[in-house]
Amino acid sequence: MKALIITESYLPNLGGVEKHIAGIKPYLEKAGFKLTILSKKEIFKNRPLKKFIGLLQIWLELAKRIQLIKQADVVFIHDVFIYYLPFRIIFPRKKVITTFHGWEKIYPIPLKNILYKQLAQKFSHSTISIGRYINDFYHLNNKNNYLSYGAVKIPPTQVDLTKKEKNSFLFIGRLEKDTGLSIFLNFLDILSKKKIIFSVKFCGDGPMKKNCLHYGPVLGFVDVEKYLTKSEFCFAGGYLSILEAMIYKNIVLSAFDNELKKDYLYNSPFKNNIICASQAETLFDQYIDIKNQQELLDSNYHLAKKHSFKQLANLYIQLSQSR
Repeated sequence: MKALIITESYLPNLGGVEKHIAGIKPYLEKAGFKLTILSKKEIFKNRPLKKFIGLLQIWLELAKRIQLIKQADVVFIHDVFIYYLPFRIIFPRKKVITTFHGWEKIYPIPLKNILYKQLAQKFSHSTISIGRYINDFYHLNNKNNYLSYGAVKIPPTQVDLTKKEKNSFLFIGRLEKDTGLSIFLNFLDILSKKKIIFSVKFCGDGPMKKNCLHYGPVLGFVDVEKYLTKSEFCFAGGYLSILEAMIYKNIVLSAFDNELKKDYLYNSPFKNNIICASQAETLFDQYIDIKNQQELLDSNYHLAKKHSFKQLANLYIQLSQSR
């Protein structure tokens, strides 16, 4: 079966969508899929799109590759269904599976963004929502919509807890306010005021980089595995980083500053396994009050193992083969 994957970005860029695609890719190929990946960044080679006609430029570039679309048995679209819209009309019978990975970091959600996802659901044969909050906040229906919380690469052996650095923290994600970073930095300030010795590293980049450098090194968007093996605590803003932290036996902290992000965290299978709050003081109180740390780490590990890339790939295979 020939499959075309359309995405905003792919490797070597590191992010949730990129890791999602890379994680399921070998399992799809093993199942017999011949995959072609088209990303906007690959097509335009970082050339800026022109204002007001950027979408038209994308459509024209995809039109040059129309043979790839024509030859595909199924098209997997990751968030950017609008890129494919004209071709959905040209090839009305071609199976389209769209995955909704997240929100656009603007709250309240603009009406245009809601309409885009509703349009994608209407014209896709099946959709996958990474998080129940997507259906709730974008007003999507459950027909041919499948719920997932992403997946994680499971290491061949469990992490050796004796190699963890005492009271070490790792932040994973974009260095922006919507990730809960401001709350985490305030939490670190409380640790300092309480004379609690700690270390922290930031795996990510963004406009708050200078703020973070006051606390510890900023490593950029890097492979987080080797850092998670040594850290004891991880501040994770998204499902992927939560799963990565759990599988490497970190105690997970997270935060929210609006109703969507609150629902994102609490209306998920991770809610009882993470330390979560809307204020740094509450986060600190929960951190101090941790009981049965070993039991929590074991529970986190086994919860994360249920979200393997193999299981996620099986969902894509199932939807591709369904009528």
